[in-house]
Parts: sequence; C-alpha cells; structure tokens
Amino acid sequence: MDTSGVFRQLEAAVTMQLQLAAIDEGAVAAGEVILASLEPALRQATFLLAEQAAQEVSAQLPGYRIEVALRGGEPEIVVTEEPTEPLPADEDLEARITVRLPPSLKSDLESAASVRGDSVNTFVIKTLATKASRRKNRRFTGTIDT
Repeated sequence: MDTSGVFRQLEAAVTMQLQLAAIDEGAVAAGEVILASLEPALRQATFLLAEQAAQEVSAQLPGYRIEVALRGGEPEIVVTEEPTEPLPADEDLEARITVRLPPSLKSDLESAASVRGDSVNTFVIKTLATKASRRKNRRFTGTIDT
C-alpha cells in the first residue's frame, strides 16, 4: 500500500482549498501546520483501514490467513494459505455419499484438485474437513496492534 502517495494527494488538495478560501497568508500557513500535525493520526487511520480490510477478506476467504504486515513503513496485506488438517490416521475411508453436481462445479473441482496435485476425492475430503473444523473453531486472524 502506498500511503505516502495518498498523503501527498491529501496535502495537495487541502493546500489548494486553503489557498482558495484563505484571505491572508497567515491562515494558509496555519492550515498547513494543522495538516502537518494531523499526518500521524492519518497514517494511523490508514493502518486501521488496512486491518479492517484484512479482517473482512479473511471472513470471506476460508482456508486463507490474511494479515497486515508493516514493510518499509507501509502496511501490506499478506495472504497465505492455511495448511489443511490431516485426517486421523486410524480412520478408514469407507463411508460413502452420492452427490449430484452441476457439470460446471464438477469441472471446477477437477481443476482445483489438479492444481493441488490431489485426486478429486482427496481434494473434496480435505476441503470438507477444513470447512467442518473451521465451523468448530471460528476465529479471526490478521490483526495487528498499531
């Protein structure tokens, strides 16, 4: 995220408004001092917005961890895939269910499984296991103290 660019745009817009509205140079100078003193608070606000965005995306992307990292003084949203929990080794894969799918969803499942290097069966089992365990352990990730 380029917060410095956002601050430059804000400063230019406020300075222009001050110059258009001000009757004397003292008012313009006072406005510029106020703007400069607000920069730390504005920077903090951008970090909070990045954190809120990460939480929102995290809630909508199961299986991924969304975090805000500070790199070079700028917030960066980092997306990482959460590892799936392995099935218990003592469980057999004998239970069966039949699911009717639209052809497009079947194709999507085959593609997703292929990308991961899994069979469709293994991919579906891992996905269902992750989703089911996530329902038990609901939590948010990706917050930082700023």
